Amino acid sequence: MRPRDQGFLVLGFTYSVLLISLATFYWLPNNDSFLHYWCVLLLCPATLWLWALIAWCDSEMFASSKDE
Repeated sequence: MRPRDQGFLVLGFTYSVLLISLATFYWLPNNDSFLHYWCVLLLCPATLWLWALIAWCDSEMFASSKDE
């Protein structure tokens, strides 16, 4: 697999993690339990950190890839 294709795969995984997290945060306020607040407090920073880390690694992969 070429590095550029690997970069697109990592980028797609990153955005899917972000979209699943945002969908979960959208669904939780409709729930009557207090789980929503704990999820926002604990998962939002972790999700944003993971998104930033994977996006940075992906940008490094795109920068070092060469067209064949």
